[in-house]
Amino acid sequence: MKVVYSRLARATGLESPNFWQYFGTRLVDLAEIPEGAIVLDIGTGEGSVLIPALEKAGVHGLGIGVDINFGWFKHALLEIQKRSLRNTALAQMDATNLGFMNGLFDRVLCGFVGWNYCFDFVRQEFTSPDTMLAEISQVLRAGGRVGISSWAKQEDLDWLGEQFRMYLPAYVADQKMGSASTVYSKENAKGLERVLREGGFQDIEIATETAEFVSTDEEEWWCQVWGAGWQEHIDRVARTDANKFKQFKKQVFDNLQIYRRSDGIHSRKTVLFAFGKKKSLGGLLSNN
Repeated sequence: MKVVYSRLARATGLESPNFWQYFGTRLVDLAEIPEGAIVLDIGTGEGSVLIPALEKAGVHGLGIGVDINFGWFKHALLEIQKRSLRNTALAQMDATNLGFMNGLFDRVLCGFVGWNYCFDFVRQEFTSPDTMLAEISQVLRAGGRVGISSWAKQEDLDWLGEQFRMYLPAYVADQKMGSASTVYSKENAKGLERVLREGGFQDIEIATETAEFVSTDEEEWWCQVWGAGWQEHIDRVARTDANKFKQFKKQVFDNLQIYRRSDGIHSRKTVLFAFGKKKSLGGLLSNN
């Protein structure tokens, strides 16, 4: 599967390249949102999950987006206004302390929120209580479903990390960057299944999907990896030594040609989708 970036993607800002919209829509599709559903989107960001969820829920449904960062809502609001969507609300909120009544939502969706805050996906064990999933379970109705998307691999981001270690070893050592994938949280199917099972969910389903994306040129690719997690390191190098940064960027662009095809720069991203069903009232009673 291949998805081509349009230059129009830049209109949504550096923080929102098209792969967010693509995988956001896939999460919504797999969540099987019924007409008239009440949906909660955690970590709304620029609306890549909320917007397609609203369209699935229809005019009789309701979609609420929450994010801890209020500034993100400007992107979602623009898209909501553009599509004249009325059945929605946005709220600045911490996902570990949701302020909704119990059992309100038919679906709760979490696009790339990350569970590494409480679970070690290498050792397959909890490092702290999972307060976020506990909150999700509380606001989800009996029989409702939670849907999670999570990064398994981002080819271009990992590759850029290798370039940092090759050409800027002193910076890597000074910043204690460690592995190439430190700019995003990698999770795995086994860990997500345990997270959901320990959270009291049943009928757990895990799916993996890889999609290939195409940036139209090197500068567009650079903007997209900048906005996908590398901005802190890229900006710090640029501020520290402008000449070294210029040389580094040229070396990256030269090496990037191994991913160039006739239509642009290709890269693959692999995502995990995990779903679980909250026990129905009958199931809860039978377990007591």
